[in-house]
Amino acid sequence: MKDFTEGSIAKPLISFAAPMIIGNLFQQLYSIVDAIIVGRFIGGGALAAVGISMGIFIFLTSALIGFTTGAAVVISQFYGAKKNDRLKNTVSVSVLFMLVLSVVLTALGIVFAPFLLRLLGTDPEIFNDALLYLRIMMSGIVFTMLYNMYGAYLRALGDSRRPLYILIFTVILSGILTYYLVVFHGMGVGGAAVSTVFAQCLAAVLGYLYTRLYVPLLNIKKLFFDSELFGLILKYGTPAAIQMSMVSLAHLFITRLINSFGSAAMAGITAVTRIDALAIMPIATLSMAMSTFIAQNMGAGLENRAQKCFKISMIYTLSLAVCISALLMAFAPQLISIFLNQADESYSEILRIGTNYLNIMVIFYFLFAFLFTFNGFFRGVGDAKIAMLFPAVSLTIRTISAYVLVGFFDMGPEALAWSIPMGWSVSSIASWVYYKKRLWVGKVAT
Repeated sequence: MKDFTEGSIAKPLISFAAPMIIGNLFQQLYSIVDAIIVGRFIGGGALAAVGISMGIFIFLTSALIGFTTGAAVVISQFYGAKKNDRLKNTVSVSVLFMLVLSVVLTALGIVFAPFLLRLLGTDPEIFNDALLYLRIMMSGIVFTMLYNMYGAYLRALGDSRRPLYILIFTVILSGILTYYLVVFHGMGVGGAAVSTVFAQCLAAVLGYLYTRLYVPLLNIKKLFFDSELFGLILKYGTPAAIQMSMVSLAHLFITRLINSFGSAAMAGITAVTRIDALAIMPIATLSMAMSTFIAQNMGAGLENRAQKCFKISMIYTLSLAVCISALLMAFAPQLISIFLNQADESYSEILRIGTNYLNIMVIFYFLFAFLFTFNGFFRGVGDAKIAMLFPAVSLTIRTISAYVLVGFFDMGPEALAWSIPMGWSVSSIASWVYYKKRLWVGKVAT
């Protein structure tokens, strides 16, 4: 475990963030490997089916991730304040709450999967594949929750390496199993989903065993409920859960709009979203690492040190954004073609749509870095409502802008790319004003 309330900032921040960045990159590989194997060995229609299903899956699980994020902030602040009893009790309450919520979401997701797919206007030709993939993924929600929970709580205590080791092992296993089930056994999109669920189950088991054996602060032998701590988890977790739910809901509206352009557009943009998720992950993860620094130092009453960490992080994230943008613009067609089968009759159209979309979006990654660094700071100081609000505003503006550009200006799929920086710009300006006025002061857990 690591105490970030003393010593230098820049080097420990990078040291702490690096395993998280690598870990989250591997986390993205779960869906990227599925998309590559499905797209290359089954076809563009199957790739589109996976893209639609993952959007719904992320929407249904976003509340779980949000509450986990909120609980991790509370745990990190208690760790910085050396309140170990309250930390352990918080873990117990959060585990109990997340397990119940996981079971409810699993049932709802499996039952209402057909309705949700029809609501998004899923092409009938890919409907069955999308339904199969979604239902299998929904059956493994509890494993997704457990792994993310153990990883988040370990990082809250300053340990970003063990979650990484577990993730690397399970992602490699998932890739091998996906290839085996899809290519050699012809299981289609179902094989890709089964391999992902199995790998996340194994990750959850390994995370549990590690914390039980080696991390006394997270070793909860008996679950119990504490209304005060549950209220604190809700205080910090609800805004994060609402934020993530609103973000994923906005993505569902965007998915419906993409579906209106046909399965080729869905396949091309699905490939781009996988590339985009991988590309922005270092920026988003560095902001998460900064949140742990900020939370520990604010919990210890060291505001000046927290502010210094924020400024260093901003320099790092903006630099990363510029480098990533240049790299993606140089190799956009080659990257997108990794997901496609050249024998597919829609290959050229999918590649064209995807390349145009990616080249527009990546120009504005510096705005994403600016916004998410502020968001990480607000989350670390305990201003959970604002950490929820500004990204949600960004997605709302993006969604409205996309529909306006398509409906009133008769633009094609590129409208969805142009709408993204519109949302980032407005929320970035709002974040800067809020920060400068110091409206975030006094939000630390006690």
